[in-house]
Amino acid sequence: MSVEKQFRKIRKEWNQGKYRGTVRLVSACAATACIVLLGSYYFRGKQAEGEIDSLRTKKEEAIARGDDGRTLDIADREVMSTYRDLFLENPDLIGWLTIDGTTVDYPVMWTPEDPEFYSDHGFDRSESQNGLLFLDGSSSINEDGGNLIVYGHNMKNGSMFADLLNYREASYWEAHRTIQLDTLYETRIYEIASVAEANELELLPYGFTYASEEDCEEAVANMRAIEYYDTGVSLEYGDDFLTLSTCDYSEEDGRLVVMAKRVE
Repeated sequence: MSVEKQFRKIRKEWNQGKYRGTVRLVSACAATACIVLLGSYYFRGKQAEGEIDSLRTKKEEAIARGDDGRTLDIADREVMSTYRDLFLENPDLIGWLTIDGTTVDYPVMWTPEDPEFYSDHGFDRSESQNGLLFLDGSSSINEDGGNLIVYGHNMKNGSMFADLLNYREASYWEAHRTIQLDTLYETRIYEIASVAEANELELLPYGFTYASEEDCEEAVANMRAIEYYDTGVSLEYGDDFLTLSTCDYSEEDGRLVVMAKRVE
Protein backbone atom coordinates (compact mmCIF):
# COMPACT_ATOMS: atom_id res chain seq x y z
CA MET A 1 0.00 0.00 0.00
CA SER A 2 1.36 3.40 -0.96
CA VAL A 3 2.06 6.03 1.68
CA GLU A 4 -0.78 8.17 0.34
CA LYS A 5 -3.31 5.32 0.58
CA GLN A 6 -2.08 4.43 4.04
CA PHE A 7 -2.52 8.05 5.13
CA ARG A 8 -6.08 8.18 3.72
CA LYS A 9 -6.89 4.93 5.53
CA ILE A 10 -5.57 6.27 8.85
CA ARG A 11 -7.46 9.55 8.41
CA LYS A 12 -10.70 7.69 7.67
CA GLU A 13 -10.29 5.46 10.69
CA TRP A 14 -9.46 8.50 12.81
CA ASN A 15 -12.66 10.23 11.70
CA GLN A 16 -14.56 7.08 12.61
CA GLY A 17 -13.13 7.28 16.12
CA LYS A 18 -11.04 4.14 15.89
CA TYR A 19 -8.04 5.63 17.74
CA ARG A 20 -9.87 7.57 20.45
CA GLY A 21 -9.33 4.87 23.06
CA THR A 22 -5.62 4.76 22.35
CA VAL A 23 -5.34 8.55 22.53
CA ARG A 24 -7.22 8.62 25.83
CA LEU A 25 -4.94 5.91 27.23
CA VAL A 26 -1.78 7.72 26.16
CA SER A 27 -3.09 11.01 27.57
CA ALA A 28 -4.00 9.37 30.86
CA CYS A 29 -0.55 7.80 31.13
CA ALA A 30 1.12 11.12 30.40
CA ALA A 31 -1.02 12.91 32.99
CA THR A 32 -0.28 10.24 35.58
CA ALA A 33 3.45 10.50 34.90
CA CYS A 34 3.29 14.29 35.36
CA ILE A 35 1.40 13.93 38.64
CA VAL A 36 3.90 11.38 39.91
CA LEU A 37 6.86 13.59 38.98
CA LEU A 38 5.28 16.68 40.53
CA GLY A 39 4.39 14.76 43.67
CA SER A 40 7.92 13.42 43.92
CA TYR A 41 9.33 16.95 43.51
CA TYR A 42 7.24 18.34 46.35
CA PHE A 43 7.84 15.29 48.55
CA ARG A 44 11.61 15.63 48.18
CA GLY A 45 11.33 19.35 48.81
CA LYS A 46 9.30 18.80 51.98
CA GLN A 47 11.78 16.17 53.13
CA ALA A 48 14.68 18.58 52.59
CA GLU A 49 12.87 21.31 54.54
CA GLY A 50 12.26 18.81 57.34
CA GLU A 51 15.99 18.16 57.57
CA ILE A 52 16.67 21.89 57.73
CA ASP A 53 14.01 22.25 60.43
CA SER A 54 16.06 19.86 62.53
CA LEU A 55 19.07 22.17 62.10
CA ARG A 56 16.94 25.14 63.18
CA THR A 57 15.89 23.18 66.26
CA LYS A 58 19.51 22.42 67.15
CA LYS A 59 20.32 26.10 66.72
CA GLU A 60 17.46 27.17 69.01
CA GLU A 61 18.45 24.57 71.61
CA ALA A 62 22.01 25.92 71.58
CA ILE A 63 20.70 29.46 72.10
CA ALA A 64 18.55 28.25 75.01
CA ARG A 65 21.53 26.52 76.64
CA GLY A 66 23.67 29.62 76.36
CA ASP A 67 27.35 29.55 77.24
CA ASP A 68 28.02 26.18 78.82
CA GLY A 69 31.72 26.76 79.27
CA ARG A 70 32.82 24.78 76.24
CA THR A 71 34.83 26.68 73.66
CA LEU A 72 35.91 26.12 70.10
CA ASP A 73 38.51 28.35 68.47
CA ILE A 74 39.29 28.67 64.77
CA ALA A 75 42.30 30.77 63.78
CA ASP A 76 42.35 32.26 67.30
CA ARG A 77 38.69 33.31 67.11
CA GLU A 78 36.03 31.76 69.28
CA VAL A 79 33.03 30.20 67.54
CA MET A 80 29.69 31.37 68.95
CA SER A 81 28.06 28.72 71.12
CA THR A 82 24.96 28.94 68.86
CA TYR A 83 26.87 27.34 65.97
CA ARG A 84 29.57 25.32 67.73
CA ASP A 85 27.83 21.93 67.55
CA LEU A 86 26.54 22.53 64.01
CA PHE A 87 30.06 23.42 62.88
CA LEU A 88 31.45 20.27 64.48
CA GLU A 89 28.75 18.32 62.62
CA ASN A 90 29.77 19.91 59.31
CA PRO A 91 32.84 22.20 59.13
CA ASP A 92 31.63 23.56 55.76
CA LEU A 93 29.21 25.75 57.73
CA ILE A 94 30.26 29.40 57.39
CA GLY A 95 27.19 31.15 58.83
CA TRP A 96 23.42 31.48 59.02
CA LEU A 97 21.26 33.90 57.02
CA THR A 98 17.84 35.18 58.10
CA ILE A 99 15.38 37.74 56.74
CA ASP A 100 12.65 38.36 59.32
CA GLY A 101 9.10 37.90 58.06
CA THR A 102 10.18 35.70 55.15
CA THR A 103 10.95 32.02 54.64
CA VAL A 104 14.68 32.79 54.43
CA ASP A 105 16.23 31.16 57.51
CA TYR A 106 19.05 28.86 56.44
CA PRO A 107 22.63 27.83 57.09
CA VAL A 108 25.23 29.16 54.66
CA MET A 109 27.91 26.78 53.44
CA TRP A 110 31.33 27.45 51.91
CA THR A 111 33.46 25.06 49.87
CA PRO A 112 35.90 27.25 47.88
CA GLU A 113 37.51 24.17 46.33
CA ASP A 114 34.11 23.15 44.89
CA PRO A 115 31.98 26.32 45.16
CA GLU A 116 28.65 24.90 43.94
CA PHE A 117 28.76 21.64 45.92
CA TYR A 118 25.85 22.69 48.12
CA SER A 119 23.69 23.67 45.16
CA ASP A 120 22.55 20.04 45.14
CA HIS A 121 23.65 18.64 48.52
CA GLY A 122 22.22 18.88 52.00
CA PHE A 123 23.88 19.49 55.35
CA ASP A 124 24.77 15.81 55.66
CA ARG A 125 26.45 16.07 52.24
CA SER A 126 23.91 13.73 50.62
CA GLU A 127 22.26 14.75 47.34
CA SER A 128 19.36 17.19 47.71
CA GLN A 129 17.26 18.96 45.08
CA ASN A 130 16.89 21.98 47.41
CA GLY A 131 20.56 22.22 48.21
CA LEU A 132 21.55 24.91 50.71
CA LEU A 133 22.61 28.52 50.59
CA PHE A 134 26.28 28.74 49.68
CA LEU A 135 28.91 31.45 49.62
CA ASP A 136 30.78 32.31 46.44
CA GLY A 137 34.15 30.62 46.31
CA SER A 138 35.93 33.98 45.90
CA SER A 139 34.16 35.73 48.76
CA SER A 140 35.92 36.09 52.12
CA ILE A 141 33.80 36.27 55.25
CA ASN A 142 36.60 38.09 57.10
CA GLU A 143 37.49 40.76 54.52
CA ASP A 144 36.47 44.38 55.05
CA GLY A 145 35.15 46.23 52.01
CA GLY A 146 34.48 43.12 49.96
CA ASN A 147 31.28 41.56 48.66
CA LEU A 148 29.86 38.35 50.11
CA ILE A 149 27.80 36.67 47.39
CA VAL A 150 25.34 34.06 48.66
CA TYR A 151 23.51 31.85 46.17
CA GLY A 152 20.31 29.90 46.69
CA HIS A 153 17.66 28.19 44.59
CA ASN A 154 14.28 29.72 43.80
CA MET A 155 12.24 26.63 44.72
CA LYS A 156 8.70 26.22 43.39
CA ASN A 157 7.56 25.13 46.86
CA GLY A 158 8.50 28.56 48.21
CA SER A 159 11.63 27.49 50.07
CA MET A 160 15.24 28.64 49.92
CA PHE A 161 15.51 32.01 48.08
CA ALA A 162 12.04 31.96 46.48
CA ASP A 163 10.94 34.93 48.61
CA LEU A 164 13.66 37.12 47.08
CA LEU A 165 11.49 37.54 44.00
CA ASN A 166 9.04 39.51 46.15
CA TYR A 167 11.65 42.26 46.31
CA ARG A 168 10.58 43.30 42.83
CA GLU A 169 8.00 45.37 44.68
CA ALA A 170 9.16 48.40 46.68
CA SER A 171 6.46 47.75 49.28
CA TYR A 172 8.05 44.37 50.08
CA TRP A 173 11.43 46.01 50.48
CA GLU A 174 9.88 48.56 52.84
CA ALA A 175 8.58 45.74 55.02
CA HIS A 176 11.78 43.62 54.89
CA ARG A 177 14.68 46.02 54.60
CA THR A 178 17.34 44.22 56.60
CA ILE A 179 19.20 40.91 56.44
CA GLN A 180 20.84 39.19 59.38
CA LEU A 181 23.97 37.22 58.64
CA ASP A 182 25.52 35.35 61.52
CA THR A 183 29.08 34.29 60.85
CA LEU A 184 30.57 31.66 63.13
CA TYR A 185 31.91 34.51 65.26
CA GLU A 186 29.44 37.41 65.22
CA THR A 187 26.04 38.73 64.14
CA ARG A 188 25.91 41.22 61.28
CA ILE A 189 23.01 43.33 60.03
CA TYR A 190 22.82 44.52 56.42
CA GLU A 191 20.43 47.04 54.86
CA ILE A 192 19.15 46.27 51.36
CA ALA A 193 20.15 49.05 48.97
CA SER A 194 19.42 47.77 45.46
CA VAL A 195 17.35 45.07 43.74
CA ALA A 196 17.80 44.15 40.08
CA GLU A 197 17.49 41.28 37.65
CA ALA A 198 19.07 40.51 34.30
CA ASN A 199 20.06 37.63 32.07
CA GLU A 200 23.24 39.43 31.06
CA LEU A 201 25.36 38.30 33.97
CA GLU A 202 28.02 40.96 33.44
CA LEU A 203 25.43 43.53 34.57
CA LEU A 204 25.20 41.87 37.98
CA PRO A 205 27.88 42.13 40.71
CA TYR A 206 29.29 38.61 40.39
CA GLY A 207 32.74 39.89 39.47
CA PHE A 208 33.03 41.98 42.62
CA THR A 209 34.14 39.99 45.67
CA TYR A 210 37.45 41.47 46.84
CA ALA A 211 37.79 45.03 48.18
CA SER A 212 38.62 46.58 44.81
CA GLU A 213 37.53 50.20 44.28
CA GLU A 214 37.26 49.74 40.51
CA ASP A 215 35.20 46.54 40.77
CA CYS A 216 33.02 48.09 43.46
CA GLU A 217 32.23 51.23 41.48
CA GLU A 218 31.45 49.21 38.34
CA ALA A 219 29.18 46.82 40.23
CA VAL A 220 27.26 49.62 41.94
CA ALA A 221 26.89 51.60 38.69
CA ASN A 222 25.54 48.55 36.87
CA MET A 223 23.06 47.80 39.65
CA ARG A 224 21.85 51.39 39.75
CA ALA A 225 21.28 51.36 36.00
CA ILE A 226 18.92 48.36 36.08
CA GLU A 227 17.48 48.37 39.62
CA TYR A 228 13.72 48.12 40.10
CA TYR A 229 13.37 51.20 42.28
CA ASP A 230 15.38 53.78 44.18
CA THR A 231 15.77 52.76 47.82
CA GLY A 232 17.64 55.92 48.78
CA VAL A 233 20.28 53.73 50.47
CA SER A 234 23.81 54.63 49.39
CA LEU A 235 26.42 52.14 48.20
CA GLU A 236 30.06 53.14 47.95
CA TYR A 237 33.57 51.80 48.12
CA GLY A 238 34.52 51.03 51.70
CA ASP A 239 31.13 49.55 52.60
CA ASP A 240 30.91 45.88 53.52
CA PHE A 241 28.63 44.34 50.90
CA LEU A 242 26.31 41.35 50.92
CA THR A 243 24.68 40.14 47.70
CA LEU A 244 21.96 37.49 47.52
CA SER A 245 21.39 35.80 44.17
CA THR A 246 18.74 33.42 42.83
CA CYS A 247 17.32 32.30 39.49
CA ASP A 248 14.49 34.19 37.83
CA TYR A 249 12.48 31.81 35.66
CA SER A 250 10.44 34.62 34.06
CA GLU A 251 13.23 35.02 31.50
CA GLU A 252 15.81 32.67 30.06
CA ASP A 253 18.94 32.48 32.22
CA GLY A 254 17.53 35.26 34.40
CA ARG A 255 19.04 36.12 37.78
CA LEU A 256 17.60 38.28 40.52
CA VAL A 257 20.04 40.00 42.86
CA VAL A 258 19.54 41.78 46.19
CA MET A 259 22.51 43.93 47.16
CA ALA A 260 22.97 45.22 50.70
CA LYS A 261 25.53 46.96 52.92
CA ARG A 262 26.47 46.30 56.49
CA VAL A 263 25.02 48.70 59.05
CA GLU A 264 25.77 46.80 62.28
